[in-house]
Amino acid sequence: MELSRRGILGGVGAAVAVGVVGFAGAASVTDDDAAAGETGPDNPVSGGADAGAGDDGEQGGSVPVDPDAPFEARLLRDGEDDRRLFGAGDLARVQGVITEDDEHLVYVSLGEAGVEGLRTGLEDAGATDEPERFVVSMTLDGTEVRRVELDEATVSALTDEEWGGVVTLPFGEQTVAQSVYDSLADE
Repeated sequence: MELSRRGILGGVGAAVAVGVVGFAGAASVTDDDAAAGETGPDNPVSGGADAGAGDDGEQGGSVPVDPDAPFEARLLRDGEDDRRLFGAGDLARVQGVITEDDEHLVYVSLGEAGVEGLRTGLEDAGATDEPERFVVSMTLDGTEVRRVELDEATVSALTDEEWGGVVTLPFGEQTVAQSVYDSLADE
């Protein structure tokens, strides 16, 4: 199975930790496109032998997530630690590291409960009303590896009923992306 970026739902925020642009949600996780070997604008990460394969540890299809991995995303309001949005136990699958231009991408798919928890967390904290007051801080073993300033488009995408739970995590450094993938992958 590959995590598809079909229907990317906008919402790019500035990332402070590694100096690249933020994360975006994708609409679905499918087996159909991967099985068919299709590529293109609807399924840019699926396909033949070169799909997701490349230099230095890039991975093809997705793998299950280790629920005990030390990965967590927290919602911060005005710089204060507000609430946990999701952790490795809320994720179903991980795919990466895929290099596109100067970014090293890791795709994660939240399970059903993780999607609902993320939506509820954003709504309950008030991020749907005032997204600019919030950031999402992602940590690996207690060290921040990704920080995304939220905006209206991102919050709308993540709370949309059509969103399938796939999150794209771009990193500026391949070693950081590989560490996140290695920690999350239950191989």
